[in-house]
Amino acid sequence: MLVVDDKLSLRRLLAAAFKDRGFDVTTAANGDEAMACVKEQPFDIIITDLKMPGKDGIDVLRAAKEVNMETEVILVSAYGTLETAVKAMRYGAHDFIAKPFKLAEIELKVDKILQKRRETSGRLPSQTAQGGSPAATRIIGNSQPTRQMLKMIRKIGQSKSSVLITGPSGVGKELVAKEVHDNSPRRDRPFVAVNCAALAPGVLESELFGHEKGAFTGAMSRRAGRFERAHTGTLFLDEVAEIDTSIQTKLLRVLQENEFERVGGTETIRTDVRIVAATNRDLREAIARGLFREDFYYRLNVFSLHVPPLHQRRDDIADLVQHFLKKFSQETGKRVTGVDHEVMALFMRYPWPGNIRELENVLERAVVLSESENITVDEIPHEMFFEPEWPQGVPSAINSSAQPSAPSQYSSPVSGQPSLIEQKDQMESELIYGALQRFRWNKTKTAEHLGLKRTTLQYKIKKYGLE
Repeated sequence: MLVVDDKLSLRRLLAAAFKDRGFDVTTAANGDEAMACVKEQPFDIIITDLKMPGKDGIDVLRAAKEVNMETEVILVSAYGTLETAVKAMRYGAHDFIAKPFKLAEIELKVDKILQKRRETSGRLPSQTAQGGSPAATRIIGNSQPTRQMLKMIRKIGQSKSSVLITGPSGVGKELVAKEVHDNSPRRDRPFVAVNCAALAPGVLESELFGHEKGAFTGAMSRRAGRFERAHTGTLFLDEVAEIDTSIQTKLLRVLQENEFERVGGTETIRTDVRIVAATNRDLREAIARGLFREDFYYRLNVFSLHVPPLHQRRDDIADLVQHFLKKFSQETGKRVTGVDHEVMALFMRYPWPGNIRELENVLERAVVLSESENITVDEIPHEMFFEPEWPQGVPSAINSSAQPSAPSQYSSPVSGQPSLIEQKDQMESELIYGALQRFRWNKTKTAEHLGLKRTTLQYKIKKYGLE
């Protein structure tokens, strides 16, 4: 860790705190000292003040990323503005914290970095079952598409062949890639990920293959690339459709010959890496437009896995909700254990254009705002209630299938939005209809599940025309 601040007291505080936790901490009094330190050695984590004499925190951030893209930088400032924070994130900052801050706050940020680093560099000790067999799946959900996908993962996991994962943004393609790794004989070896869309072609080439000292301006020393670090393990190429065709040619050679050279080097390096790639684009269309090499596509697509959007696997939503509530309750120190029926009904009918990532963001916001153990409609973003048009073919019932949608006595008005009472009744109608389907119209079990008296359930069935 590198701690950078022009105040000696703060440097000493952070250095002492993280040394006690086992970190090897270097300190710098200003941006110029920090940049000299960065050129001498790469750091895993840098905590730096933004405003300092000479070079500022943004300069330190940019210098660190030039040396090692995996260095995580936390910027600290008493003069933080939204514009500055956005600028910091654009240059790759992990987080932005305003002064004054509590030590526990910055320790939590560092803990998140460590957790992410452990997940991407290999299995956590708690995730390895006895006897070296795969542990419980990372993937949450029990819908038919999810079960089918997990079954396929278990089959192809044992192979050394490449895997191409497709699906829209936000469905969890990287989790699927990790699941492939976890079900392979390489599970105890490194899992190394690279976002191909986030890096310019020249930077990506260096990240993948490494470079020799003096290969280009700023290459102060030899650096190992992702292929070397993933040796005997798995390399995950996220957003593979964004790779420049010149680099696709070099990757094709690695896939065929299992060897490469560093940028600026002549030494041939042998490698044993399984490639798992992911994209949200149609690669066949990219091939037709000359943006993607056909031979590279066929080398990647030995096995293919498609991750469906969330609205096609609505039976996963309840499990995902519980997973995220537990996660964010632990992070915030709150006790939030469930969502109201109206909220769950909304979740079941909402089209989720952002998929699981959108659901996660909605629940993170809701847990922060919640003042009770249950999430209510007051904590849900207002715009979710006014989605103008649901995608055709998306069932509104909880147990989505080819069943007809629940009848509703309310239709969207030609002008204006339905009233809050109408929305509430429609959500309740859909919730009851979904529960009736789930329990095969057994009214006693449905009433118990919904926490209603049987007579109340019968009244509501009649009220909403669900007979």
